[in-house]
Amino acid sequence: MTMPRYFWVVVRSLIFVGGVLAIGASVATGAGLPRGKVGQMPVHPTEYKSVENTDLTMMGAPTVTMTGEGKATVSFTTDVPTPAAHLYFGVYQPDEKTVVTPRFRKEAVEDIKAPATEHSLVLDANEMFAPKYDVARLKENNGGIIVYRLEVYDPERARSVFYDNRFAFRGDKRVPAIVEGPFVDMVASTSAVISFDTDMPVTAEVLADGKTYAADRPATHFEIDLEDLTPNSEIAYSVRISVDEFKFADRPYTFRTPPKDAKRFRFAVMGDSREGVGGGERNFNGSNYRTLTRFFSEAVEEGAAFVVHSGDLINGYTTSNLDFDMQLASFKDAEETIGASMPIYEVMGNHEAVIDLYWDNGKSKYGIQFDKAGEDSSESVFARHFVNPTNGPEPAVDGAPPYSENVYYVDYGNSRLVMMNNNYWYTSHAETYGGNLEGYVLDDQMAWLKKVFDEAARDESIDHVFLFAQEAMFPNGGHVEDGMWYQGGDPAKNGGIDRHYVVARRDEIWEAFVATGKAVCGNFGDEHNFNRTLIDSTVDKRFTHPAWQITSGGAGAPYYNRDKSVPWADKVHSFTTQMNYTIIDVDGEKVRLRAYGFGGEIIDDVVLTDFPKE
Repeated sequence: MTMPRYFWVVVRSLIFVGGVLAIGASVATGAGLPRGKVGQMPVHPTEYKSVENTDLTMMGAPTVTMTGEGKATVSFTTDVPTPAAHLYFGVYQPDEKTVVTPRFRKEAVEDIKAPATEHSLVLDANEMFAPKYDVARLKENNGGIIVYRLEVYDPERARSVFYDNRFAFRGDKRVPAIVEGPFVDMVASTSAVISFDTDMPVTAEVLADGKTYAADRPATHFEIDLEDLTPNSEIAYSVRISVDEFKFADRPYTFRTPPKDAKRFRFAVMGDSREGVGGGERNFNGSNYRTLTRFFSEAVEEGAAFVVHSGDLINGYTTSNLDFDMQLASFKDAEETIGASMPIYEVMGNHEAVIDLYWDNGKSKYGIQFDKAGEDSSESVFARHFVNPTNGPEPAVDGAPPYSENVYYVDYGNSRLVMMNNNYWYTSHAETYGGNLEGYVLDDQMAWLKKVFDEAARDESIDHVFLFAQEAMFPNGGHVEDGMWYQGGDPAKNGGIDRHYVVARRDEIWEAFVATGKAVCGNFGDEHNFNRTLIDSTVDKRFTHPAWQITSGGAGAPYYNRDKSVPWADKVHSFTTQMNYTIIDVDGEKVRLRAYGFGGEIIDDVVLTDFPKE
């Protein structure tokens, strides 16, 4: 059964079953509270039909074929008949160093008279050979890299869909190209990982810091470990690929390794970059490319050492793994603008979901949803797309999805950054069918969190602990009804289901976090605004160390206004619905936060380690 395509647009715009943790009506630890089948292997209903809902217009990446005389045909298929497509093409500017963006210079329009599902456009690379356009020396090199953007108008949704890609050619022959990346990941004082993807199998190596690091076999996806790097240094590197007689050396990039005992550094935090409202690059195949690329480039200008994205990268909530992959690939188009020179740590949000969906005849608003299983699970796909640490827990239940690369911690200088996943193994009706409720943290991850917090408390080299997740633990606008709060877990407000166990687990996490004595702030998203809330012993006597909740969910998703009905409303020190990201400065024992709006104005500026008196 396939639901109408408009149905899924509504679902993806409104389905926020998660995103808030709260304080107020605290409950004792939740391990013994009733939670139905939460944490058990899910059993799918047999009485309802499975349905398919996707946001696909283009049915996969286009194919590019060289047809002679410097021309290429770009072909693709659409889900529904669409009118003539528009193609923009150009090159990457050779003198861009840190922020690298495609520069479109020419265009082509498809030659069809009526809407169709099979499409092809002719791209004439010769148009880029003219001296006034040929900054990439395409004519001199008899080819090079062409970057292109497709704009396809979907009449059923009455909006344009965008897709970016690139290809390489020599003469009239396609040759391999790096089509994702390179990205620098997990940069430490003496190590880093360079990851990238190619459109054909190649042999690859990275030249960095005077050494050559070679992949062990031909492939199309590479994660190459760099070791024995020089601490506190600018590292120059270049990726080289080859196959048969063809060899290609990518442009040089640089990144910086921190000193081994860094006590002074800066990083950026942002979240909720799924599609916005307003068309164009605000609606870029699942993400808000316009806002993302602006905030990423500003993080570079601010001198950040790295970026943390707190989740809801994309729209997600699709039943199609192809759709999910294409959305994540488009998000990485935005990451590419800085990702070769600055590591980005991604946190899994509730919208990073690829699901099985059953329509229960309208008994529930959005049907019954399950995280897909095995290699198709949201967590498995997330790990394939991103390169993050693998120091998370092992699932306690056989057959549960992996925690690897979606739950992890990073030690950077004198600070520990802990990435929690409160959207793991999602099932919309988890108490009935198994899996996990959005916003709830299962026992295996809870045990890992306590261990990681306890280690940080005992480690004399760690001065500060930061917590990151998508669902705000103390919601202030947009997600009071779900996440880690569920309106206090009150059965009367949750369809008769007692969800006190969610609130109890939230309190248990925050208590363990602040018990380190080093907690500075929990950083969250999901609510599309900025707010700063003080959580101290006046909220709960077990919270023995004050710490801030920072919600920075303003990287392009539609805004949410403040909800002043929540019991911790008087603890909110700053709130705005502006688009936003934050810069966090660590300077020894001092930590400062600045929040910036889309126009560059400072919307909050505070020393986080100067806690107000209770």
